[in-house]
Amino acid sequence: MFPKINSLNDKQILSSCQGNEAIFLVCAADDKYAMPLTVMIRSVLENLKYQSNIIVFIVDGGIKKYRKEKILKSLNFANCEIKFVAKPDSSLFKDIEEVNKYCEEEGITIHKNAISIATYYRLLLPELLPESVDKVIYLDCDLVVEEDLMHLWNLDLKENYLLAAPDLWIRSVSAHNGLLNYEELQIASDAKYFNAGVLVVNLKKWRTDKIMVKAIEYLKKNKSYIRFHDQDVLNALLAGQWGEIDPRWNHTPGIYEYASWGDSPFSEHVYKNLIQHPYIIHFAASIKPWNCRDMHFKEHFFYYVDKTEWFGWRFTFWKQIQLRVAHKLQKFKSRFINS
Repeated sequence: MFPKINSLNDKQILSSCQGNEAIFLVCAADDKYAMPLTVMIRSVLENLKYQSNIIVFIVDGGIKKYRKEKILKSLNFANCEIKFVAKPDSSLFKDIEEVNKYCEEEGITIHKNAISIATYYRLLLPELLPESVDKVIYLDCDLVVEEDLMHLWNLDLKENYLLAAPDLWIRSVSAHNGLLNYEELQIASDAKYFNAGVLVVNLKKWRTDKIMVKAIEYLKKNKSYIRFHDQDVLNALLAGQWGEIDPRWNHTPGIYEYASWGDSPFSEHVYKNLIQHPYIIHFAASIKPWNCRDMHFKEHFFYYVDKTEWFGWRFTFWKQIQLRVAHKLQKFKSRFINS
């Protein structure tokens, strides 16, 4: 019922593209993120215009069968094809798991409690997706799309490895929360740092220049410098070799760090558009609509929740208590195991 991608040949993939050009979208989730994943994809489908076709690759980090069924029911659109991709079972993936474990044990990652191993899957896109796919949009699961994704798809990649929006928290690689080893890597201090939650990826160029292999090597050699996981890896490897997109394609809570447009790096027009009319609302902090009752744009998230098999779900007071108890139990369990 849920074919692995390696059982699908290139002809099968390309046959899905007959008629209008298809958008290739990839995302990754474990079982905990099944609902946000579905909400994100549903928001994409609700805003697609002109009968655009879309093929969605979901890298499966352990989503339970009954939740997969809910995902498919929620995304039952004629112009959408869902393909579950088995997570890689290779030495490359083992290397990533070892690095992630090291980072957590050493406490050198800033958001270690909010990050799943699934976030590293984007580094393995050349291995995960068929060779017939030269270009793909990658989206994190903690976001909703409010604009036609075809506009993002149609942007010219040129010779860039990817297109992305600058991170609203990290303005450059030399910022206090940027790349710790940017000087060692001989990256210019004013080089911009991008947020990896929304990417248009030049897969053909990634394959030609072996970016996946270089990313794994970087992880092995520089694990003590990594704070923002695979996002640090991509910024280190691709500094100055990525194209900048409108920040509205990746609105994060970082914009609220600025008291007004005058304090921001944007013009008044760009700032107001970003605040009032974002194309993609990215809940990039540890606070999400499904674990907090008070945050910006949460009503947009629940609008799409109600269009899925999770309709009516809300983060209530009792769910908040439940989460706190579960968190304390997990901490107790970890302490017991490590003692």
